[in-house]
Amino acid sequence: MRRLPTPLLSLFFGLIFCTPAAFAAGTPADVVNAIHAALLNNMKHGKEYGCDGRIKHLQPVVDASFDVPLIAQTVMRRHWSELSDAQRTQLIAEFREVTVVTYASNFNSFGGEAFTTQDTQSLPNGDQMVHARLQPGSGDSVAFDYILHGKDGNFRIINVIADGVSDLALRSTQYNALFEKKGFSGLMSWLQDQSKKMQANCD
Repeated sequence: MRRLPTPLLSLFFGLIFCTPAAFAAGTPADVVNAIHAALLNNMKHGKEYGCDGRIKHLQPVVDASFDVPLIAQTVMRRHWSELSDAQRTQLIAEFREVTVVTYASNFNSFGGEAFTTQDTQSLPNGDQMVHARLQPGSGDSVAFDYILHGKDGNFRIINVIADGVSDLALRSTQYNALFEKKGFSGLMSWLQDQSKKMQANCD
């Protein structure tokens, strides 16, 4: 696994959602464990799978575990209402693409890393927070707090907080600044460029 810079450590999102998919089945901890298992599998078979293979293995788990439409809406804040249905669909698709490629690029080899899923905490609004840790093969562990939204006992991830840094907050600041400076097409071009750069260097 590559040593991830702080912004990417919090990029535990992920995730073509044209309409919301069914909520992932299982407890909040089950959903988190599925993500951990998929990442470890990719890391242990990184060279065998290659970048395209790691993307292929991640996509169904990410699609089932993250509420990407809700994440995108939350990230864009007031600008979401300014987007057409076609623009919202494009944003969600690009958001999914860049995140899955980020996973495949950075979680690409195994060096003894271990994920630990800890306790689950109910939040006042009904969401659930699952506490977890990633212990690298060497060095300090990283704390991850997964926020999951659910109904009827089924849950999906809507935010990840890495060592106290909220992915939603980081993305919201970055995406809104780009949108306000360059408009929707500028934001899309930036996301597409990020994906292409990572794919070009995805071992």
